Amino acid sequence: MAAASAHPFEDAFADLFHTLNGFPHPYCLLGALALGAWGTPRTTQYLDVLISIERKDRLRLIQQMEGRGFIVDIHWDEHNPMIREFHVRLHRNAIPVDLMLPRDAHDLECLARRRRYQLAGLSLWIISPEDFVLHKLKAGRAQDFIDVLSVLHRQQRSLDRPYMIQWAQRLSIWEEWQYCERESSSS
Repeated sequence: MAAASAHPFEDAFADLFHTLNGFPHPYCLLGALALGAWGTPRTTQYLDVLISIERKDRLRLIQQMEGRGFIVDIHWDEHNPMIREFHVRLHRNAIPVDLMLPRDAHDLECLARRRRYQLAGLSLWIISPEDFVLHKLKAGRAQDFIDVLSVLHRQQRSLDRPYMIQWAQRLSIWEEWQYCERESSSS
């Protein structure tokens, strides 16, 4: 069990990525922490990770995480039966950690296109800015659109727009993509 710390988020972050970096399975950081790399940073207490891992290795990973003080959220699991095969929520103190498995071809592409990134003194894998935008459009919550606009604004000249257009059409998020493109070009 991990000792109490004055920096529970930083400790959970470091232990999570030390564990993931020791596993031979591709992963990438998602969510608000990835937003800080590509768009306007915002505060978060969540750690979101996409990982491609087989069931037997998934159990081994969870056991290693439990050895570092993470606890599987059984309550969350019981209330999310439709996604529990693709999503595991753990906690380390009050810090939620979501481990998500690929659910579609785009998720697999995210892992293939991930980028190496330095964050908080650790070298880790992070989702590309293009895939970050697409992932947020797939989720489609109000905050996701704000995050997308921030990435489109900050990364405007470096984004692979043909790639994003292709996937937006393929994922049936074309209207969401067009909305964000219009909004980002008018600001």
